[in-house]
Amino acid sequence: MQQEDNDVRSNNLYFGASQLEISGLDVLQSQVVKKRTRRPSNLPLTQPPLFMTQAVEMMATGAPVISATQAYLKRPDWDKYGKDSLYFPREFGKGRSVEFYILNNQEQQPEFITHKAEKEILERYGVMAARLHAVFATYAAKQQEPWKESFNLQASDLIKVLGLHRTNRMNKSQKLKAVADLAWIVGTLGAEIHWYEGELDLCITRKSPIWTILYVEEFHQPELIEGTAELIEVIIRVMPGAWAEKFLNKEGEQQRKALYQYGFINQEVFNLDCYKQELAAALALYLTQNRRSHIKGTYRIQTLLEAVMSAQEIEAIRQVKQYRSRFVKRFYTVLEALTEIGFKLQFSESFPKELLPDWAELPKENESELDPVATAPKHRQLPKGFFNIWLNGVVSITAPPAIESAMKEFEKRKVQIAKEKPKRSSRTSPRVKGDARSVETPTKSAQPSHLEVLTGEIVKQLRFKQGWTQAHLASRIGKSVSWVKLVESGRRRIKDDDREALRKLLGL
Repeated sequence: MQQEDNDVRSNNLYFGASQLEISGLDVLQSQVVKKRTRRPSNLPLTQPPLFMTQAVEMMATGAPVISATQAYLKRPDWDKYGKDSLYFPREFGKGRSVEFYILNNQEQQPEFITHKAEKEILERYGVMAARLHAVFATYAAKQQEPWKESFNLQASDLIKVLGLHRTNRMNKSQKLKAVADLAWIVGTLGAEIHWYEGELDLCITRKSPIWTILYVEEFHQPELIEGTAELIEVIIRVMPGAWAEKFLNKEGEQQRKALYQYGFINQEVFNLDCYKQELAAALALYLTQNRRSHIKGTYRIQTLLEAVMSAQEIEAIRQVKQYRSRFVKRFYTVLEALTEIGFKLQFSESFPKELLPDWAELPKENESELDPVATAPKHRQLPKGFFNIWLNGVVSITAPPAIESAMKEFEKRKVQIAKEKPKRSSRTSPRVKGDARSVETPTKSAQPSHLEVLTGEIVKQLRFKQGWTQAHLASRIGKSVSWVKLVESGRRRIKDDDREALRKLLGL
């Protein structure tokens, strides 16, 4: 029976034969700390939804955050201490490690958590849990002292951010319940951190939850039928773990006693469909969180796989010939999905041409003369041992322009504050170094002017505004889909005639 379950899971993973189920979304009758009947107008104060005023949001990206994402994603890689005792280790060099474990006996946790074994809870980890973890990390970055401050989130806002509004499998009340249960699941992840930072006065051996879910409060609207009530809203109160004091501490960074590890995330990362693009959604989260610590963005294919897939899954692909070739094609669709949300990819010159995808930018080509049809690699028989060659192939990945711009602006601002601070008096001291609120990030209201140069990013924004797919735009302008992809990713220069046609078509 277990073998049959493994076979079904393998078919779903490698061939996409059926719709993937996302763990952590089962609608359960969980216990909550508070349950009230109240109208929506009386809801408690909550944090505003993400991306309402900014195109990108600051996010905590310290080692505990990145490795926690992998703990949620790579369930098969969890090891056993002993019977019913699991852990997930991550090494970051000598004297630096984070070890995760499952907390299922906390006082504030509901009955459906405290009565579950660690293995049962682990089965509900996955992409959606990693995505909610990233949302929590974004709200934590908005706080002055996140290890001391909690924040309230509204489940109806989280439905949109997590992408649950796209599914029709559940009604609104069920989705609210699913988000509440998922929050409890995310709150079961604990960490033991061993960290020595040689240049700083920083030495940590700390054990704590990554996120403490203080309570989940349900609000119901009475129905006409006596004794029934409809769930209309859920408020989730979250407290960042003790890790934040050492990895998300602005004042501590100034005193060289802590780290302030941050990054940025944009809404498009959450636009990937977790039901149909599970692997792409997972990889987008990892790359976004890893941007600060991996500035060059150069990865081996195997490194990308190991970031979001378990060693067991990768080895299973390696062992079966038909899995290998099909998975290579499938992973190229994953990378192509990343380009759809603004990531830029460049395969290295050493990457074997016979293994390149047909949409890849070929090295040393003149972009103005690049014909995506004529220069696409032909379908040919793959060489012997191609899978190991492919795993060692190198690709450079650049974060979406909005994220890159925000990172550069933030670093520039930090340098300015550092220079200005000695000149100011104590009465007019500037915000602390690295204050996220001092960053001027691009806003949604900032629409591209028709006087600007028509870039690929502007074409993409205007296409989204029209609600068009790349294929639709290609058909309207009389070009191939590959042409549109190259233009939007900035890998093809737009000729004057095409520029004018795009301006008229997109309403500029």
